[in-house]
Amino acid sequence: MAEMEYIRILVGIPVLDNLEMTRVCLRHMFAHTATDRLPLEVAFLVLDNGSVENIVGMVRQEFSSGPFPLYYRRNPRNLGVAIAWNQILQFSPAPVPAVGFAYDYYVIANNDAFVGPDWLQPLVEAMESDPHIGWVSCLENGSPLLPELLEAHAITRQHRVDPAKPYDSQAIAASLEEIYAAWGGHKQFCDLVRSRQLPLFLPFEKEKRSAVCFMLRPAMVAELGFFDEDNWPVGIAEDLEYFLRIDGVFPPRGWVRPAGSWRAGFSGRAVLHHNWCSTHQGKNFDGRRWDKLREKYWKKKFGRSKKYFTRLLR
Repeated sequence: MAEMEYIRILVGIPVLDNLEMTRVCLRHMFAHTATDRLPLEVAFLVLDNGSVENIVGMVRQEFSSGPFPLYYRRNPRNLGVAIAWNQILQFSPAPVPAVGFAYDYYVIANNDAFVGPDWLQPLVEAMESDPHIGWVSCLENGSPLLPELLEAHAITRQHRVDPAKPYDSQAIAASLEEIYAAWGGHKQFCDLVRSRQLPLFLPFEKEKRSAVCFMLRPAMVAELGFFDEDNWPVGIAEDLEYFLRIDGVFPPRGWVRPAGSWRAGFSGRAVLHHNWCSTHQGKNFDGRRWDKLREKYWKKKFGRSKKYFTRLLR
């Protein structure tokens, strides 16, 4: 009998402090990653981008004997979003990195993303349905595809855990119960969204996109390149810049394929909660200053505002 060919998946989670948020993120990942329909070989990677908090201690204490291999890598300082994402795409568990990509698909997830039941298999199923699909995102509270998702987003504004205040995993769990109380809880909400039988793959439209938890096809990255690492430490909307590449607005130098050769969109069957804007914030975070600097660096590199380029998205 021929040996079964597994689909190798790496789920990478960039982390910058927010230890308790990361703990809950990993708990949801380990509890809700199903492999009953597909022959998946799943591994997780916590990419610590220079945290002060003891992320590695938490990971080893609570998750070292979990159902999936869990790797930990730490940068000596915060190197930025794009570099962390690229390190996930270039990760290999072997002592000497293999040539090319070590996995069939890569997931990059915020550490403030709490996945629901059976979130991973629909992403793989979408990828396997069409070799031209290069990016698939999970649905989240706020995704403009169902009224329930928009309603959950509005409630999240009232009850999300504020990273500027002391909190722990119990407080985060309590906030989830408050947000999704009208549906009987977060799991029940995810089940409701999945019961709506949205298509397995829904192409992105204009600004209706997400980079909270997404799967990438290595072949697309090989063609379009890794994420833009310029102008750190502020960053320049790395996800928007990559969407513009996918749409052909910023094609790689020497690229001869027609615009739209790669497809990007949502999976209508993968659902998560996003405790939005808490990935790296803390009590000293100045959001307005950060946004202004991002816009400054964007204009410096591309000559026009992000708003101008956003209008060019298909």
